[in-house]
Amino acid sequence: MCDHFVIENPKRRPVAAEGRDGWYPYYAGFSGAFARRLIQSTGLRQGSTFLDPWNGSGTGTAAAVASGYRAIGFDLNPVMAVVAKARLLPNLDAPSVAPLLSEITKKSARQRIAAEGDPLLTWFVPSAATEIRSIERAIHVILVCADRASKSFDAASDMSSIASFFYLALFRTVRSLLGRFKASNPTWVTRPATLQSRIRPRAAEISRIFRRQVSAMTASIIAEPRESHLANVECTVGVSSSENLPIRANSVDLVLSSPPYCTRIDYGVATSPELAVLGLKMDTELRELRGKLIGTPTIHDSPRLPDSTWGPACDAFLRQVARHPSRAAKSYYYKTYLQYFDAIARSVSEIARCIKPNGNCIIVIQDSYFKGIRADLATIFTEIASTSELMLSRQVDFTMSRTLAYINTKSRSYRPSSTSVESVLCYTKN
Repeated sequence: MCDHFVIENPKRRPVAAEGRDGWYPYYAGFSGAFARRLIQSTGLRQGSTFLDPWNGSGTGTAAAVASGYRAIGFDLNPVMAVVAKARLLPNLDAPSVAPLLSEITKKSARQRIAAEGDPLLTWFVPSAATEIRSIERAIHVILVCADRASKSFDAASDMSSIASFFYLALFRTVRSLLGRFKASNPTWVTRPATLQSRIRPRAAEISRIFRRQVSAMTASIIAEPRESHLANVECTVGVSSSENLPIRANSVDLVLSSPPYCTRIDYGVATSPELAVLGLKMDTELRELRGKLIGTPTIHDSPRLPDSTWGPACDAFLRQVARHPSRAAKSYYYKTYLQYFDAIARSVSEIARCIKPNGNCIIVIQDSYFKGIRADLATIFTEIASTSELMLSRQVDFTMSRTLAYINTKSRSYRPSSTSVESVLCYTKN
């Protein structure tokens, strides 16, 4: 049972997170403090297995490792796998960062990769794209694979924490240069209207920012206690779908995760600059990845159909959406919700398969709205989970004053209040 679990407000605070929690500010999921306190309160024996099937930036896996548990985390977006791996760098490895940075800097200076066709050209002029790619290729050849032609995008699952650390520093470098392409919606990155409006930083500036990012991240590691539990705890972070997890049945003691939001957030576009750093082609491979991500606003080629096993709450919501008189309610929005719930149902079944009997699954979920129609995701998720022998044993709700969906000012004509509910759902497998 989950009665003794310490459950605090999972919301990420608007102030800048400290240490590793602040390496990659992420709009989704829960805070590091929430995850650490909850996991430590479970009382699991050392060596128990933790799973986060929607691992995101790795908050859950980092907290589990810090608590001495074997951690497994998967995300379908390779950018998030790299970020999560970087957070797991043992602090005993901090002394190796400076000599590796020197080697990466020297190697990148000796090579200049042709920018033609590079996805970084989406935002950067050729000279700047060449400098960023030269740093990326130096990291890749030194720390990932000697094959210069191989893509880091394909190596995300096998990348070491030290290689991921330098890739994350490069992600931060690119983000720091893209200030004028940040939209008011923090989940969206715009593109230049013309080739002439692309960013044109000098090579020396890019190199200087990269070195500064590495130094700042290293300083936060050095500031940590000298004892390093990270070096002695097994952790697997990789790229995989929550609908098909490469994990043995009945092998997981605890799951803590937050599924993708039901607000049509385009997680692919949100991380498109980082995906470009990894070599993903923006017009073809990005489109393919977007189509695979849960919550995508793109419509799949093969249509989904409602399923009675999703429960009465889901059925009622879908019917209301389909009957709504607004434009594209049934032709577009209804289909995106079908895709979302179909993927969630498949994922929940797969997660349940992995959990041991009497094991616990804790889900952080936020309700959603369509034109004023509330999607009670806590109830929908619970009804879906019950078909996979995951029974709700505790629910703690928190009221949120503002949500990402409320950034769209048009939504206020349907729903004047921005208040939403975030629920921490604790399930036990029968």
